[in-house]
Amino acid sequence: LPEVPLPQLKGPQVHEANKEEGTPLLMSRQDPFGAGPQPNVGRDAPAPSAQLPPAVRQRLEAREEARRAQRSRDVSSDREVSERVRSPPRREPRSTSERPSVTRVHTGPRAASLGAASRQMFNKNELRAAHRALFTDAIAKYQAKLEQTTADFVVRSPSALRSSRVVDVYVRKRPLFPHEETKRNDFDVVSVLPRSSHSSPTQVILHNCLFQADLRTPVIHHLRFAFDHVFDDEVSDEHVYKNAAMSLVESAKTGHANTILMFGQTGSGKTHTIKAIERLAAHDLFISGHRLSLTLSVVELRGSHCFDLLLPNLPELRLRELREQQSAFIAEGAHELHPQTPEDLVAAFEAARQRRATSATEANDESSRSHAICSIRLFERSGGSPAGSLTLVDCAGTERRKDSANHSKERQQEGAEINASLHALKECIRFMSKRQRIPPHAFRASALTKLLATSLCSETRLSVICTIAPAASDTEHTLSTLRTGATLRIKGSDQRGESDVQKEVLQNILTKQRDLHPRQWSPQQVQTWLTELEDGNFADVSSSLPTEFTGQMLVRLSEGHCVQLCGSEG
Repeated sequence: LPEVPLPQLKGPQVHEANKEEGTPLLMSRQDPFGAGPQPNVGRDAPAPSAQLPPAVRQRLEAREEARRAQRSRDVSSDREVSERVRSPPRREPRSTSERPSVTRVHTGPRAASLGAASRQMFNKNELRAAHRALFTDAIAKYQAKLEQTTADFVVRSPSALRSSRVVDVYVRKRPLFPHEETKRNDFDVVSVLPRSSHSSPTQVILHNCLFQADLRTPVIHHLRFAFDHVFDDEVSDEHVYKNAAMSLVESAKTGHANTILMFGQTGSGKTHTIKAIERLAAHDLFISGHRLSLTLSVVELRGSHCFDLLLPNLPELRLRELREQQSAFIAEGAHELHPQTPEDLVAAFEAARQRRATSATEANDESSRSHAICSIRLFERSGGSPAGSLTLVDCAGTERRKDSANHSKERQQEGAEINASLHALKECIRFMSKRQRIPPHAFRASALTKLLATSLCSETRLSVICTIAPAASDTEHTLSTLRTGATLRIKGSDQRGESDVQKEVLQNILTKQRDLHPRQWSPQQVQTWLTELEDGNFADVSSSLPTEFTGQMLVRLSEGHCVQLCGSEG
């Protein structure tokens, strides 16, 4: 439509004209898009919402208030999520005297939450403790099957093995402590085979109890390892010494260099075993037909630092390489004792042990945080020429990274140095067992291997005693120790350290045991049911049925046929 121009009136004239007519003040403006003049609401005009009917206005105000409240809730929720992502909740560090998380396991609430199929996270030890009865029953059944097949194991005599070996690996299983069963709900997961009294045990089976990814299906991995000799939790210290250390002590008196090394997890019994070996070896070194004198030196290795344990002030020693002998290091300035009786030697062992560095960990209240190396050198009393040597090494306990997660920075650094030195030692033993020669660079990897360089040469014999804990909460540590010990042995082409792994899947813990429907009964189940029904009143009926009478045939019998079989009208 054509645009109709307004009368040519100026602003005051328009105001006066509208004032006279009593109409509200309207100002005209030119729309930039050519849609004609658009009226503007004056200052004194009422708001558009005020001109609406009251009912419509109330509905619009209520709707706007609801939208405003919803927007405020959304903004607050987004703010909480962003704050939670930026600053996750911090947990207070636990003290070193606090027990590990497995000590706070409560089987009741855990099992209930697991049955509810919640998304709560569980660690392995909590699941093992919560379903202890399930795993122990399965392990007992597996052990019963093993007893029937004991004859299948090929047992070799220790003397035959030692004749062609320079490295002998033994395993000792410590007992399960009462507090582990009561407080942590632990159970035994280590089996020693064979169990017969007329043969020496040479194999150990670790029952690794796990759950599948659904956290409902339990599974057990039965891992079998072979060693030179395995000591169960009932053997005495004298039995361990006789089979694992006595031959090395006698060999040292005849002029050979021998080494006994303790390896295992913290709290598995390394120090207990080495104390018994020191006490019994001291007796054998002096009570013999050889006229020998000996010197004793004991040093401690904390990372790359070396300290003398025979002096009260623990002076630090410097490791010096001998130029006249390749890959040979000594602790320069180490103090030497000359004991004259077995009691003097045992007292020196105990004094050095009291000065050794220990610390409380989650696995042991007095965990050894350093390596102790005890060197005994034998000399002929007549001419003073060296006769042989015996080196006793008590390694620090191995730890995984998560076990020291709550330790201080110094403790974590200490654990890392311990693991690095043990790794270097294992590499040297691997070279020794496979190639009969250790390259010089392998000795220089750590201070521990430097001091043991002369003890690990090709002319020496080495006895490694691996100590393991039988508790289910220590399964990962035990598995690592067994695998390490198995790789240190000299193996033929047809032998493997981990010889057998069997996987056993147990029944889903949420699956209820349901009785079979009668139609699924076998003929034997039908016969059993008729024999036990009404205290045997229908036992004669089972004899009149065919031998292949199944449950499907039973449910199809008519009422009249049943009455005829039972011989009663009632």
